[in-house]
Amino acid sequence: MNKYVYPAIFTPESTGWSIHFPDLEGCYTCGDDLKDGIEMAQDALALVLFGYEADNRVIPPPGNLEDIILKEGQFVNYILCDT
Repeated sequence: MNKYVYPAIFTPESTGWSIHFPDLEGCYTCGDDLKDGIEMAQDALALVLFGYEADNRVIPPPGNLEDIILKEGQFVNYILCDT
């Protein structure tokens, strides 16, 4: 098992939050509220990175918060997971 930290972009939606990880292709999730969104983001991140590990793929390094360009209403936060 490994621990990882990646930035996630949170976007407000009419029914909660959509979340995506700009450094990992296809790593998206959503949550009914912020707490749920963070929990779902941890699960999605762990699942995607576990797949990378299982397939012996190179895991891309996490980007820097300062380099992420946000749209109005979005925010970015690091998410921790353990595979």
